[in-house]
Amino acid sequence: MDSSWKVCPICIAPLAGWLVLLKEDGSAEKYYTLHEGKSFIGSAADCEIRILNAGLARQHAYLSIFDGECSMVDLGNSSPVKVNNAECVKAMLIDGDILEMGEKQFKIKLL
Repeated sequence: MDSSWKVCPICIAPLAGWLVLLKEDGSAEKYYTLHEGKSFIGSAADCEIRILNAGLARQHAYLSIFDGECSMVDLGNSSPVKVNNAECVKAMLIDGDILEMGEKQFKIKLL
């Protein structure tokens, strides 16, 4: 991952950042590419960021990135989303914020 990248090296779409799935020790386990627009997060096949076996609802939350600003919206499922250890229904995110969804922790990395 290089912050000078302007497009995703796999799909060639404009790149906005990454959602990084963290291991228990805080190191990166997996990277999910973020693009401008909405990215739904959940266990359903129609989610842009599909994560199985993590206690997520079919559509758990979504990230919205427009004009360099990133926000998160919790879609009101059984398990609340936490941003930096605080439960949130909606939050503006900045680079390095930690999200907790289901049984997993994620770090947001924005360009």
